[in-house]
Amino acid sequence: MPIDFSFTPEQEELRASVREWCKKEITPLVDEMEEKEEFNKGMVEKFKKKFLNMWIPKEYGGTDADTVDVCIVAEEVGYASGSCLTLLEVGGLGCLPIVFGGTEEQKKKFLAPIASGEKFYGFGLTDEGAGSDPANIKLRAEKKGDEYVLNGMKRLISNCDIAHSITTFAKTDPSKGAKGISAFLIDIGNPGFVVGKRLWGWGIKVHHTNELEFKDCRVPAERLIGKENDGFIYAMKCLDRTRLVLAAGNVGIARAAFDVAVKFAQEREAFGKPISEYQAISFKLAEISTEIEAARLLAYKAAWLDNQKIRHTRETSMAKWYGCELARKSAEAAVKILGGYGWSKDYPVMIHLHDALGFINAQGTTEIHKMIISRYLFD
Repeated sequence: MPIDFSFTPEQEELRASVREWCKKEITPLVDEMEEKEEFNKGMVEKFKKKFLNMWIPKEYGGTDADTVDVCIVAEEVGYASGSCLTLLEVGGLGCLPIVFGGTEEQKKKFLAPIASGEKFYGFGLTDEGAGSDPANIKLRAEKKGDEYVLNGMKRLISNCDIAHSITTFAKTDPSKGAKGISAFLIDIGNPGFVVGKRLWGWGIKVHHTNELEFKDCRVPAERLIGKENDGFIYAMKCLDRTRLVLAAGNVGIARAAFDVAVKFAQEREAFGKPISEYQAISFKLAEISTEIEAARLLAYKAAWLDNQKIRHTRETSMAKWYGCELARKSAEAAVKILGGYGWSKDYPVMIHLHDALGFINAQGTTEIHKMIISRYLFD
């Protein structure tokens, strides 16, 4: 059976155009955004219009891009900025449950503002009772007439500061566990719903994570996404796709740190020759180079499987944990190769390291993904 690992001319053109866009619109702002720990608002507006329509089917105003195309964008955005990668990731997380489970009326109403770049939806899955175990969600939604009343909290919810609404998961039937979870689209500012304190972190710090507080928050029944108690299904289908954004995006982070290390090794001299000529340096870079290629192949294979409508949960978990761990490994190697300069703001490798450490825990820790893979081994 013939195997073709090449990208199409259109995909190569997409990569080139995204790379140039990132150099122009993101790279000049990275230092300022990192210093202020917040996104440049103008850049966010441009990003939404440029990329978030990729998640939306054509009939609702989007481009209906395939998953390989999304991964191409993710890799180049990750290369430019780990924090900006969350714009693509969370943008997909927020709207895909509507794509997968929403009614026709909901899709027409709620997807069009995403496709046009007008709005941004966050994703509220993690709460005080559930991180790696979303079936243990504690946020409660009780049906009362033509409304649902929500009480509880969410934690570690990304990009609330730029979101207009949050796709929120709550228990509508606690007795059913994962089969009793429903999804709701709740607007920021809805009475009884407050964006709480920010949880500050070392990595991907331009993007913010916050607590969400629900106290007798009344949500119209029309804001229930799809069917009651089917929310967990929508969430898992969503994660299978958006985890690939992190897989490919962290290949970009690994590449970015690697490129700094290679350039430095060629220019830095010790004992009369460039340090790239010492095997302690060159062998480490050869190892990282090989693993970048392996991580890229894992990510794009899983994306290709998604395009073919073939289940790829195992392959996605492989790609996600390997890509994120590799980004950390590449950035750590760059910090060591740069020596004292690795800690300097004149070089971005500490940003890459902190971002990589943050992404290791996003959308499932390394251990969770190994657990998913092992289940396939013994199932």
